[in-house]
Amino acid sequence: MFYFKNEIGKATGSGKIVQVEIEKGESVSSISKKLESKGLVNSSVIFYLYERIKDKKIVAGKYLIPDNLTLVEIANVLEKGERQVRRITIPEGWRMEQMATYLEANTGILALDFLQEAQGKEGKLFPDTYELMDQPTAKEVIKKMDDNYLFRISELLPTDDQLVLASIVEREAASDSERADIAGVFANRLKIGMKLEADPTVQYQKDSNNYPQIGLISYDFWQKLAIGDLRGVQGPYNTYLHSGLPPSPICNPGLASIEAAVNPAQHDYYYFLHGSDGNIYFSKNEAEHNRKKAEYL
Repeated sequence: MFYFKNEIGKATGSGKIVQVEIEKGESVSSISKKLESKGLVNSSVIFYLYERIKDKKIVAGKYLIPDNLTLVEIANVLEKGERQVRRITIPEGWRMEQMATYLEANTGILALDFLQEAQGKEGKLFPDTYELMDQPTAKEVIKKMDDNYLFRISELLPTDDQLVLASIVEREAASDSERADIAGVFANRLKIGMKLEADPTVQYQKDSNNYPQIGLISYDFWQKLAIGDLRGVQGPYNTYLHSGLPPSPICNPGLASIEAAVNPAQHDYYYFLHGSDGNIYFSKNEAEHNRKKAEYL
């Protein structure tokens, strides 16, 4: 009995974090052997006996456990489902302020800490599903996003301007099949010095003007534009007021939008609209565009 008590209270590791995955329905015997093989417990037999005596269920999941915990502490972690790998999903088209509020709510990372670390990275915070260490930091999340972005665009190598265009396409497109054609419309406009007049750039500017007064956590981004906003919202991102691309990306685009911006469709359209029937309609001139607005909106 003395040996048993000594073993369950012993901690001999250095504090190294070890990842362990417990499968749903996995037996205590299998879990015990897994913990011993990972160096978390000295004896799989002792862990097995301890769990049999306690008669508690172990929660399935991916765990990050320091190797200097006692057997009792490890058992408590697994029985409560603590210290698990955190999984987050960042959708395409979010601006970094949306990411910040999501991370504060779901990981404990303070929104302001994330925004401070993310300065200058809008457009390169790649949207995806990520697995994070227990008690993650803003630096950890941003590094994962940075590394993922660099890996995903390694064959495309978009310029800064193309990334800005990709962010607009991301907010404009309703499906992947539209992205290259929409990018082509904006590319055509840029070639002749025509204003982009992209509604999402106005939404971005309006949100940037308003959320500091309302508060980041409670603000609802990408609100529907009101009458007069297209030319009334002031700021460099409003492409109804200013020619050329905005100063920087307005969101973080997915790979399909980046591909479309790097390789826009070649056509002679300068206008497009999404009809009330869910389809997209392209036009070569303003008169044609206005006719389609009357017909499909």
